[in-house]
Amino acid sequence: MRAAFALVVTLFAVAGCGDDDSTGGNDEPSSESPASDQAAVEVDGGPVGIADVGGETWTVLPDKGEVRTADDTRIPVGEAPLRIAATPDGVWVSVIGDGTVVRIDPATGEIDQTVTLEPARSEPEGLAWDGAHLWVVDQANARVVQLAPDGAEVSSTDVGEGPRLTAAGPSGIWVTNYVEGSLSHIADAQGSTISLPGCTGPQGVAELAGKVWVACTVTSSVVALDVESREVVSTIEEVPDADAVVAHEDTVYVVGQSGPTVYAIDAATGEIRDEVALGDAPRTQENVGAAVVGDELVVTHPDARTIYTVPLP
Repeated sequence: MRAAFALVVTLFAVAGCGDDDSTGGNDEPSSESPASDQAAVEVDGGPVGIADVGGETWTVLPDKGEVRTADDTRIPVGEAPLRIAATPDGVWVSVIGDGTVVRIDPATGEIDQTVTLEPARSEPEGLAWDGAHLWVVDQANARVVQLAPDGAEVSSTDVGEGPRLTAAGPSGIWVTNYVEGSLSHIADAQGSTISLPGCTGPQGVAELAGKVWVACTVTSSVVALDVESREVVSTIEEVPDADAVVAHEDTVYVVGQSGPTVYAIDAATGEIRDEVALGDAPRTQENVGAAVVGDELVVTHPDARTIYTVPLP
């Protein structure tokens, strides 16, 4: 499987890379793409957040204040939107510049709910849907807010300093605290924070195979903690600028900002199965995004202004 995956994405990487740094809205796949299911699409707006919405890719464009649908429809949502999460009741987007979380009706493309976080100057960042509630990271107030499907606030739980991203797993909600270098866990209305020695700048997070996986951007590594003991059971070094984390089947996909580069990690062994550069972009001051959409891994890079699509093995 390693050889097959490497071959497919190596062909894709050759097709997707180039020296054109145009900021225009050219959304057509590269003419050099080897197949329609392998593509690098240039978009304006510096894409970051990404989600599977009914089997299609929706992307957040912070610089444009828009959400981009699979057919390139643009939906204005406010100042500096960042993350996106699909739920049965609609598609939620965190709008950090406005201190709001908005819900889009995917059938109409219209915003049908706007939630303004209190107090004023809250900064909604990461989003996670646990099957019943939406969890919103408030970066400015070091907390995570639990919202009902209609947007009503259910609870607010303090986390560590400078929280960024969140993920829902079988054991609860996980929040990475970028500034503090820690990880918070919320379960059964109780919150706790775990220190992460040697992990500076934790961002992406996901739970899989009884472990919670954390990308440490500044120290360019990935750590895995046992869910029950909270002890680090695996540390993967030399994952430059590790950022987005996606768990799928038996694999943890970590995307490094430089390239961007995909690292496919075996969830059972903690070993890197594959390492594939999708481009040649330098590390970004923003964030990359990643999501599994259907049978593909979709990756964003805001500085490269590109959405990459890679067939999964």
